[in-house]
Formats: sequence, C-alpha cells, structure tokens
Amino acid sequence: MKDKRDDKIEVSIPKGKVTIRSARCPAGCDLMAPDHPIHGHPSIAVRLEHGGRTGTLHLDPTYGSYDNEGDLPIPDGEEVEFSCPRCGVSLVDRDERCPSCSANMFVLHLPGEAIVEGCLRKGCSAHTLRLVDLDAQILRMYGDEAGGPAFDL
Repeated sequence: MKDKRDDKIEVSIPKGKVTIRSARCPAGCDLMAPDHPIHGHPSIAVRLEHGGRTGTLHLDPTYGSYDNEGDLPIPDGEEVEFSCPRCGVSLVDRDERCPSCSANMFVLHLPGEAIVEGCLRKGCSAHTLRLVDLDAQILRMYGDEAGGPAFDL
C-alpha cells in the first residue's frame, strides 16, 4: 500500500497572494521584525554571513517579492549563509539544493508545519512554499469563493 506522504501535490500560488505573518528558526525563535516593515508588513529578519562579514537582512514577507533590505552588500552570484539573529542556529538546509543553480537553500518554519525554502545565491529567484496541511491552507487561502483574497501564514 502506498503511503500518503509519498504523494506530491504542487499548487501554484500567484506572486503577492501570500503574506508571511509568522516565521521561526528551527529552534523556535520568532524571526518577524515588526520594527522593520517592508511594504507595510513586518519583515523577516535573518543574520547574513558572507566572506567573514556578518550583517542583518530583512526579507520581504510577501511570497514572490524580492524587495529585501540589508546592511551588507553582496555581489550578484555570490552564495551567502543565513542564521537566526537571536540564537544563531543555521537556517541552511544542507539536504536541499537549488533546482536552478545548485546553491544551498534556506528554510523558514511557518504555522501549520508549512515551510518556505529559498536559494542562498544572490540573484537566483528559486524558492518554494510547502504547505503540509494542504486542505486547511487552501481553505484559508480561498475559502468558499473561487479566486478568493490573499491570506496570511
């Protein structure tokens, strides 16, 4: 008998339809930065490391947007490291590689066991949003109306 967890369902989510309201590191620290909004929403704060230097990067919480703000200039094409700004745990998923450029991927933990994975190479736009409880998340996104409103995770 086939295990249900082996089934892969892909859902295309249009850019700008999902706003992340809660993101955590693997240790459970809150990564949201209400004191640093991007487009009116609290950003996601990560510690950025590159070339022996460390800075802070604020990620746009709107899925599909790359309007990020950081204090450490990174040349295009360079791969960086992300970690939690509170506890220092790595956000790099060493088991996943970018399907576009083979760089390492970072992972952010969202409510309901959902995750966002993104490429750690500056300029690469590969990222995925994995919704573990797909039925519940689709209901939150669309409700009873086809093409319903944007939703928050």
